[in-house]
Amino acid sequence: MIALADYQAGIARYAVDRALVQRSLAVCEPLVVEGLAVYAQRYLWRGELPVYPVMTTPQQNGGWGHLMPVWFKPQERPIPVNVLSNWTVFSLVYGESFGPSPEAEQLRRQVFTIENIVRVVIGTNLQLPFLPSTQGEGCFFRNGMLPFLLSILWLEDDTRRAWLRLHELGARHFVERQGLAAVEDPIAVLTDLEHAIFNRLERNEVTTDEAVAVFLNDDGVHDLSGGPSLLSLYRAMFGAIDLGITALAKTYQPKSLADWRDWILTEITMPYRMPDYGIEAIKSFINT
Repeated sequence: MIALADYQAGIARYAVDRALVQRSLAVCEPLVVEGLAVYAQRYLWRGELPVYPVMTTPQQNGGWGHLMPVWFKPQERPIPVNVLSNWTVFSLVYGESFGPSPEAEQLRRQVFTIENIVRVVIGTNLQLPFLPSTQGEGCFFRNGMLPFLLSILWLEDDTRRAWLRLHELGARHFVERQGLAAVEDPIAVLTDLEHAIFNRLERNEVTTDEAVAVFLNDDGVHDLSGGPSLLSLYRAMFGAIDLGITALAKTYQPKSLADWRDWILTEITMPYRMPDYGIEAIKSFINT
């Protein structure tokens, strides 16, 4: 469980400034252009993608408060990428999703740093405006996990392996806690969960320290209306992310994750755009 004291202790550790964001953009932008090839290159302006960072506070964060550290409006050109100035809540709950095992705790200390978190999340969001359309048929926990996985593959070798292992531990933890192996249609469960999560995340009002205290104290499964609490949904979001990333990583492992350049364009061009993308990968992982 995450206590208010954990949040207070993490404020300095998980602070994000413009310099860190700029460094992450500098690393990820050429990789996005290389990986997405023509899908990104058509948008290049003076050799760069049309994006620029805008630092925000929880109160100014487009209604996402503390809970969504990066967001943008993809139809705008150039694209203002809004970046939260403190990622404490996001990072603590994300890190918690990997489970309580000694292995997870050791890996968290070694590689789950704010520098790596920002790099992965910025790298993921930098891809999203330029990926080919799924025509409204894509699901975040399946289609959205390909750019997330790719941004993890851009980390240095040892860090990449550690991050993938953390997500595998988190995926196992999530599958067990949700009882997905016993569910007849786990994909339907994940789809319903996705809708429930994003309906609650937007305009969440977790914008102040007092609101964070209330949010973290809500350790029950249900809120006063009888539905899932915002905290339980937020935790489930990271578990589903762990599952989607790990399922895809297992699928692409035979092609070599380190050699992502050899297969990523083919995947983006066709399988990624299909409404059934990732379904068999997730089912296979759940059943092993």
